[in-house]
Amino acid sequence: MAGEDLSFARSVEDRAQTDKPVTRITDAAAPSVTVVMANFNGERWIGEAIQSVQRQSLEDWELIVADDASTDASVEIVRAFADNDSRIKLLTASFNAGPSTVRNRALECARGHWITFLDSDDVLAEGRLESLLQRAESFGAGIVADDLLIVDEEGSLTGHSLLGLESFKTFDAVSLIKAPRLAYLKPMINAELLAGLRYEERLRSGEDFDILLRLLAKHDARIIVYPAMGYRYRRRGGSLSSDKSADRQTLRGMLDANARFRASHTLSASLAAACARRHRSLKASLHWVDVTEAIREKRFVTAVRHVIDHPGVLSCVVQFFNKRLSLLISRSKRRARTFGL
Repeated sequence: MAGEDLSFARSVEDRAQTDKPVTRITDAAAPSVTVVMANFNGERWIGEAIQSVQRQSLEDWELIVADDASTDASVEIVRAFADNDSRIKLLTASFNAGPSTVRNRALECARGHWITFLDSDDVLAEGRLESLLQRAESFGAGIVADDLLIVDEEGSLTGHSLLGLESFKTFDAVSLIKAPRLAYLKPMINAELLAGLRYEERLRSGEDFDILLRLLAKHDARIIVYPAMGYRYRRRGGSLSSDKSADRQTLRGMLDANARFRASHTLSASLAAACARRHRSLKASLHWVDVTEAIREKRFVTAVRHVIDHPGVLSCVVQFFNKRLSLLISRSKRRARTFGL
C-alpha cells in the first residue's frame, strides 16, 4: 500500500478514538451506503474498482453498476461479481445514452441512506466509506468528501492530489463556481438531499458540476472536505474528465446548463455574480476553440482577429502557456530523478 494510503488508514484509526461511533441502521433491507458506478467499456479496470468496494471495512453497502451499452467484456465481469455477492446490482442498457442517464437509473434504484459515486476506472481506499460516514454523522453534515489521490493510467502515484489540503475545509455553491475542479470530488451525500434532484441528461460532460451546484444551491448547503485521500483517481487520456480539448458541443452544453441554473434559482448577489463570471469564462473558452482551430489550419490572421474581437480569450492564452510551462517543469523534474540529479 502506498504511503498516502497508509496515512489514510491511520487517520481512520485515530478518529475512532475521538469521533462518535457510527450509527448502524436497524432496517436490514436498506444499506447504509449506496455506491453508484457508471460504466462504459471499462473492462480493463472495473474488476479492481469493484474489489475496492468489497474490501471496505463497512460491509453495509450496495453497489449499483449502471452500464451504458458497453461493447467489451465489462458487463460479463460485473455479472460474475454480482453472482457471488448479492450486494452488487447490475443495470444494463440497449443503447448508449451517456453517463448522466445511467447514473439517474442507478439513483432510482438506490436504497442506501447515503449515496456516493465511484467511476469504473478508479479505486477506493480501504476504510473510506466508514471514515466518511463517521465524519458525516459526527458533525451532522449532509455532504462530505475527501481529497483525490491522482494516479496515472497504470495506477502509479503522480505525487499530486486534487486539492492538496492540510486540514478540512468547507465549500458552498459560490466556491464551486470559482473552483470547478471541486466537482471532481466524489462526495457522500445524504439520500434525502438528492430527493427530486437528478443528473441533467442533456449533459455528457460537466454533469457532476451541474448536479453538485444545484444540490448546494437548493439546500443552501456546504460540502465538508477532509484532507485524507481515500479516493484514487486515475487520470488517463481517454477519460471524460481528463480530456482537455475545448469541444464546442461540451462548452455550449455547459453554457446552457449555466443559463438554466440562473433562470430556475433565486440567487444571492454573490452567487449571481459568480454565475455571470462563469458565463464569461465559458464564452471565452468557446472563442478560444475558434482561435486554436484557426491556428491549426494556419489561418493566423483569422486567429488574431478572434483575439481582437473577443479580448476575454487572452485569459485562455495565459492559461494555455501556464499549463505548457508546468508540463515542461514536471518533465524536467522527472528526467532529473531518472538520472539521479
